[in-house]
Amino acid sequence: MKFIPTTILGRTLAVMLAGIALVAGILFAQLYWDRQALLTGIGGWHVVTRIVGVVRVMEETPSHARTDALDAYQGAGFRVTWTEESPLRERTLKWQGRLIQDALESQLGPLEPEGVRIGEGMLVLPHPGASLEGMRRMMHGEEFSKQNAMVISLRLTDGSWLNFATPPAPHPTLLGSRFSGLGALGLLIVIGVSIWAVRRATQPLDLFAQAAERLGMDFNAQPMAEKGPREVQRAAKAFNLMQYRLQTFVQNRTHMLAAISHDLRTPITRLKLRAEFVDDDEQREKMLADLDEMEAMIAATLQFARDDVMGEPAETLDLAALVRDCVGPENGRDPVRCVLPDKLMFTGRRLGLKRLVNNLLGNAQRFADTVEVELSSDQDSIVLSVRDNGPGIPDDMLDRVFDPFVRVEGSRSRDTGGVGLGLAAVKTIAQAHGGRVELFNREGGGLDARVTLPRGQ
Repeated sequence: MKFIPTTILGRTLAVMLAGIALVAGILFAQLYWDRQALLTGIGGWHVVTRIVGVVRVMEETPSHARTDALDAYQGAGFRVTWTEESPLRERTLKWQGRLIQDALESQLGPLEPEGVRIGEGMLVLPHPGASLEGMRRMMHGEEFSKQNAMVISLRLTDGSWLNFATPPAPHPTLLGSRFSGLGALGLLIVIGVSIWAVRRATQPLDLFAQAAERLGMDFNAQPMAEKGPREVQRAAKAFNLMQYRLQTFVQNRTHMLAAISHDLRTPITRLKLRAEFVDDDEQREKMLADLDEMEAMIAATLQFARDDVMGEPAETLDLAALVRDCVGPENGRDPVRCVLPDKLMFTGRRLGLKRLVNNLLGNAQRFADTVEVELSSDQDSIVLSVRDNGPGIPDDMLDRVFDPFVRVEGSRSRDTGGVGLGLAAVKTIAQAHGGRVELFNREGGGLDARVTLPRGQ
């Protein structure tokens, strides 16, 4: 609809203003209804006028004639007596009494706070001129049939009291204040609707954050839904377009590498055949070794590129068993000291995690004599540590070795090593699972490769 806000700011402001207006309307209506109910309970506005008239007449009537004069003002729902003292010891109706006093002062002028007492009593009063004790017995329901009423005592200028009994005042509202059950219910409704509306307006932002996290861990994730306020729709469209461009770019890069690999294998094969005709055995072996190294580099590069876009589905697996399989003697590895739990469940990509563990183990065993693998977990994360006693890595290279084709020949290797893609693949796999990998030089010598994975993934 045209009048419904389409922005987050507009929707939030609309909900807040509507809630404020509704609560204010409820409170205003409740105050008005309470006032009207109270005045109706004492006979309406004309009863206030009647009380004012009696007070004015009694002020001008001599004391000896007041008792007889009151007979003219008695009625079924309106009784009045004149006593030396008020039958009410204090005002017991608080806010209702203030409303009645305001109504009386509107016609009588300001009244002394101690000259007005308002409380609950009996509608059936004793005959005019009854004693104070008789009035008090009446107030406590002694010797008279009980009929609840509101009693209003006004002190005259000579110190005596006029006591009026009217139909009962309405019962105090919720918690003894003007906030009745209707007002409280309205307030709860406003709060509930406000929370629902703001949550509905901001929910697409949560979906947007989830889509961004999902893309970081699954490159082939589905695009996010383009719904919600205009700002969210625009952001979702931009996000989906960015995701599509990234996927297209990586796929094109992988296809290009595959084409280059296919094109290079043919001349490499021809060169190997021609190398067989070289008479010098030493030169022939060197040429074949160089060609084999070229093939290995091409294969490793292709495998690294495939890992970036591999759509392997995640599954729930026993990570401890997976690490135990990787360090087993059947894999042709030297003995590795393991500190592993009996079972540790994790949701991830089995082939990618195997390659991560194998790369770390192969890297450690290539440059060290002793290797130790430890797998631990807490409530939030899982930590895999692969420690060795090798030469370590210079501190300024601890971050750079994760870049593709970066090797630390002078400080780490006894041989030539790989092509410099092992740790880069480890970093990619760890990040695809929402984790991270860090390298630390050990105090006694060697390297500690630590992979931290979120427990919730």
